[in-house]
Amino acid sequence: MRPDINHEPDFNRFLDTLLLRKAWTRPPQFDFHIDITHRSEILGRPCVSPADEVEVFRLCGYDYVQAKLYPPMTELYEHQDRQRLAAGADTHSGAGVMPDYDTYKARRWSWHDMAEGKLDAISDTLDFIEQMAEATPPNTKLLVHIADIFTFSWEMIGFDAFCFASIEQPEWIEDVMGSLAAAIENAFQAILERVGDRAGAVLYSDDIAYTEGLMLSPDFFRENLFPHIARLINRAKARNLPLIYHSDGKLYDVFDDLAAIGVKGIQPLEPKSMDPLEIQKGWPGRFCLLGNIDLDLMARGTPDQVEAAVRNRIDTLNTHGGYIPGISNTVPDYVRIENYCRMIETIKSYPDEPIPENTLVKASSA
Repeated sequence: MRPDINHEPDFNRFLDTLLLRKAWTRPPQFDFHIDITHRSEILGRPCVSPADEVEVFRLCGYDYVQAKLYPPMTELYEHQDRQRLAAGADTHSGAGVMPDYDTYKARRWSWHDMAEGKLDAISDTLDFIEQMAEATPPNTKLLVHIADIFTFSWEMIGFDAFCFASIEQPEWIEDVMGSLAAAIENAFQAILERVGDRAGAVLYSDDIAYTEGLMLSPDFFRENLFPHIARLINRAKARNLPLIYHSDGKLYDVFDDLAAIGVKGIQPLEPKSMDPLEIQKGWPGRFCLLGNIDLDLMARGTPDQVEAAVRNRIDTLNTHGGYIPGISNTVPDYVRIENYCRMIETIKSYPDEPIPENTLVKASSA
């Protein structure tokens, strides 16, 4: 099963929408992490090659192809596998693989080579991404996806211990997050050098909030995370690449900070966490809003319910531009494929007309 659409990619249109320069009654769409079961279902065969990845995004009506690169986190993944085998294991309250600062300092970790600019561990992934770039059709760009300076750090330490250390041993937190940030920045630069102008935008994902608020204080993120994201944004700016920031949860307390460092889009706008209309009113012209199609509805609802929800979001949020619909998370395997297809078909069913420029919200740096 695949969406019944006829889509010609147009990344410039996606970019104009993201940067609040222009808008259309039929907005572009945005999703990432389409589960492998869905990718293979859409292709009608296993999705394995760079060309397969490119074809999935084309068949689903996107103007970009997601190219993701994470640092090697061997110790973390082995630890998480052990936890999954242990009854009642909980990464938030349980100990991480790095129980104290001395443990961190006593050894080299799997991402340290990458933090020092030695990228052998990710050479195959870089080759894969370069082949994806070569396979992209005209008017399509790569969405370079990097992630999780904060998330990988607290997962390595364990969340409770991480919170205590942020007060009692901040140098431990600074060292771990700093080394991971260096690894991610080096990987990001390597991708940009490999793919050149075939990159079109950047997605940085890192969950920092729950439904009711931030996981730690705003000051923690201002001091320990946002400066790293700002450096990534500066590298992206040098190539005219805007950055979209993904975090679940309620982000109101740090919107001013995200705007100040140059974030251009906010995704996924979970309906239970934030009201996009409130964001449009409170931060006019600061961000393009991406997502807000309820994940639970996509998993449990019917195609007709999905269509109604998509139309409601577009009709409500795209009046003055600055909205790109998509699922309010990723596209996991429990999203019903018929609902995913209906979402895309509904977006593509809108008349393709420009929204008058004198009615658009204009980008603002204030």
